[in-house]
Amino acid sequence: MEGKEDMKHMNHVETMENIETIVIDTTPDFRAQMLKYNVNRLAAVLYTHTHADHLHGFDDLRAFTFWQDHPVKCYLKEWDLNELKHRFAYAFHDTGYKGTRPKADLIPITEAEFKLTDDLVVEPLFLPHGHAVSTGFRIGTFGYITDFQSFVHGEFTAKLLAWRGKLTTLIASGVHNRPHPTHSSIPETLEVFDKLEVDRGIITHISHEIDHPRQAAQLPPGRELAYDGMKLDVQL
Repeated sequence: MEGKEDMKHMNHVETMENIETIVIDTTPDFRAQMLKYNVNRLAAVLYTHTHADHLHGFDDLRAFTFWQDHPVKCYLKEWDLNELKHRFAYAFHDTGYKGTRPKADLIPITEAEFKLTDDLVVEPLFLPHGHAVSTGFRIGTFGYITDFQSFVHGEFTAKLLAWRGKLTTLIASGVHNRPHPTHSSIPETLEVFDKLEVDRGIITHISHEIDHPRQAAQLPPGRELAYDGMKLDVQL
C-alpha cells in the first residue's frame, strides 16, 4: 500500500496493483491534490470530521462522476453524515440545481470494523476534538489520527491505548510545541507514539509557526514531520 501525506492533512492511499484508491478527508485544495497525483478513479473517502479544512473539497467529487460508473463511498460518523448533507444539500435534495452533482454513497461509521474491500479492513477510533469528535483509522499496521486532544484529563483514552502494539506506522497531528485546548501538541503526539509503541511516527497538521527543518532535526529516532508530497510504503 502506498500513501501520500502532506501538511494539509490529505492522505491518499492506493493498493500496489492500483485497483483501489482511498482518500482521508476532502480538503479545500482537494482538486489540486488529485490533479497533482493524477488520480482519476476514487473508491472511497474516510472522513475524520466535518470542520471546513477536512470537508469542503467534497464538491470536487463531482469530477469522478465522469471517470467511473459507481458512486464514491464516503464513510463518516452519523452526526457528520447529517452535517455533510446539510452543507451540500444540492447533492442530496432537489434544490432546483441542474448541474452535475457528486455521486456519493454516505455510509455511517459505527464502533465496529468495516471493510473497504475484501482485503482492507478499517478499524475506526473516536477521539475528542474540542466540541467535536474526530475519527481515526487503523488499516492493518497503519494508523491515521488527526485533530484530537486526548490529554484533557491528563491521560490517554482507553480506546487509543487499545491500539498499542498493533501499529508499525502512525500518522498523527501535532500543531506546535505549546499546549492547545483542542489539538495535540508536538510533545504530546510524540508521547502518543511512545505509548502506542509505533516504529515510525509521522507528525502532520503542523502550524506555520514551526520551523520545519529545525524541528525535524530535533525529533528522536523513528519520529519525523510530514511534508508535501511525502510517500509511504506500508506493509499491511
